[in-house]
Amino acid sequence: MFGKNLTAVIFLFAIIFLSMSCDRPDTGRDITKKDEAQKSTSVNEKIENINRLLEEATLKGNYESLLAYYTEDIIVAPGVSPVVRGKSAIIESYKENKKWEVKYHSFNARVEEIWEYNDNVFERGLFGMSYSYKDHPKPKAYSGSYFTVWQKEKDDSLKIKYVMWNLNFDPCD
Repeated sequence: MFGKNLTAVIFLFAIIFLSMSCDRPDTGRDITKKDEAQKSTSVNEKIENINRLLEEATLKGNYESLLAYYTEDIIVAPGVSPVVRGKSAIIESYKENKKWEVKYHSFNARVEEIWEYNDNVFERGLFGMSYSYKDHPKPKAYSGSYFTVWQKEKDDSLKIKYVMWNLNFDPCD
């Protein structure tokens, strides 16, 4: 059961996402950063800025910041577990992570390529991360590649519509 939820979480770098506290003192700061990230003029700059914010939110365990970057009908397709559909399913995964006391020690993504077609932006890249949880306090590290489809919104912002990733190894071995 944990393996299935873990894979859904790895996404959120996309990624991904760790704590659902609404009364965090730094929540306002994250929202301001979100607005700044979306003000960039080029799509590449926007995605790079948003990815930095997603990485930071993941490490801080700030789920609320992550949710702001997903469409309502987001699809997360992890390489080793079932597809997760919609924000509500993502929120349930976050709650599981909180229950399991998942803690990310490192998380980063490197964009390899970005291209646009109509109202979508496609991103391909590599990621690396380490995390621990209550039954496994020693951090585990993973790396792999990801593919994200961003949706251009009417206000010229971007939201994640679809994301899939795979690991650089077979986790079942």
